[in-house]
Amino acid sequence: MLMLNLKVKQCIFQAMTTQDKNFIQDENFTQYENFAEDENFTEDENFTEDENFAEDDSFAEDDRLLNEPFISQRSLLRSKSSTALALLGWLTIGSTLNSIIFNSLPIKLAMPGWQLSLIGSLLNSSFPLLIGVSLIVFAQFLNLKDQTLQHWKLMAGRFASLFALLLVLMIPLQIFPGLSLLRQQTTPTTEAVNDLQRIIWRINTLNSERELRVYVASLSNPPSLPDKFDATFLEIKNRAIENIKAQIRAINNNAQLQKSQALQTFFKEAMRNAIHAILMATAFSILANLVGGVHNKVTRFFTALV
Repeated sequence: MLMLNLKVKQCIFQAMTTQDKNFIQDENFTQYENFAEDENFTEDENFTEDENFAEDDSFAEDDRLLNEPFISQRSLLRSKSSTALALLGWLTIGSTLNSIIFNSLPIKLAMPGWQLSLIGSLLNSSFPLLIGVSLIVFAQFLNLKDQTLQHWKLMAGRFASLFALLLVLMIPLQIFPGLSLLRQQTTPTTEAVNDLQRIIWRINTLNSERELRVYVASLSNPPSLPDKFDATFLEIKNRAIENIKAQIRAINNNAQLQKSQALQTFFKEAMRNAIHAILMATAFSILANLVGGVHNKVTRFFTALV
């Protein structure tokens, strides 16, 4: 009986061991199947990503091929626009310089009036010149690879630098012809006063009414004399001298008033020209600074101020 029980227990133990082994095998097989499925899913995912990437490359290539004509057209349009802008700047500069040159003809270097006229013409033409130089400089920024535009920009920068220097020099140069012109305006007044003083001196040398009538008749603009004086010759001579002295005083007073007004007008114009020259010199200095490599002391000074 005891032996029978032992055999039964052994059979039961063997059956349980066999089931456990089968369960472990089933479990391992299930895990292997799941791993294989995961690997297949990963491969499918990678294949899908490769397909999407290839499709994206294909779309990008198609977009590049489609946009290439538009890019070329845009580049050509930018090149033509920048060249036209630069040519417009040169035409503006040429037209302005042409007006300055022909307005200054005939050349009269020794005349203060001509010198002041030339200075005023240059100052008044500075803004159109600034526009022309600006068009040339900014045209090159639209097409940085164009060598011709780069050369033109360098030329425009040098012109801006030199013209800024010329504008600064105009500030003191306008003083000398202005003062000379004021002195020339007072010359006729001085000559008229001297003529009247010579008449007074000549009248003082006369000794008779007949000599007085003869001398008055010899003048360029003789005054009318009555046929008969109502006073003695000495009184008539004194009256004539007093009248001439009164004319001299009137001429001197009028000359002083005109000189004062002319001086005020001149200094007002000189101040306006100086301010205008400084502003324009600053603008041309900024343009020269944009170009680079074309500086002088004036452009450096105004650029530092800005």
